Amino acid sequence: MKEMTTVAQSLRHARHDFLNELQLINMYLDLGRQEEAQAIIRSHAEAAVHLSRLAGLKMPLTEEWLLLAKWQHPEFHFHVECLAHRAPVELDAAFTRLLELFVATALPQMDPYAEHECCVRLANEEESLMMEITLNGNWTEIEFPEVSGLYAVKECDSDSMKLTVRAQMEG
Repeated sequence: MKEMTTVAQSLRHARHDFLNELQLINMYLDLGRQEEAQAIIRSHAEAAVHLSRLAGLKMPLTEEWLLLAKWQHPEFHFHVECLAHRAPVELDAAFTRLLELFVATALPQMDPYAEHECCVRLANEEESLMMEITLNGNWTEIEFPEVSGLYAVKECDSDSMKLTVRAQMEG
């Protein structure tokens, strides 16, 4: 099991990534490629909106896991989308446990020479929270452990997998 990333380490990673992105924007502007520079800025603005929505769900464990995922698990290229506005806060630890089990189960099966794009999308469906995890690659043989309180369905084809997790909200 990996050691937890400290706040200082997380901030150093974030600062490093931020400076890299600023350098890339500056390079595009120097080359007269304004559209590419603007695309990077729009991408970061959109990501900030999704992370703001994630914070609004009041699920601090899940939020922290998703915020640190790209540094805790660099084997995956995580992308987070949050369209949800409500969540079953009492299942915060269960969602975090599911994410940990997902990584622990997938990691030993990963091709070390392939890029693994992983999108985590949260949305509301009627009176439930849905977390959809998509991962490129062939995952037909892998089985993910169950987590109490969550209902998960895995769908695969030859080049990607989607794990859809639902949790009913009370009230």
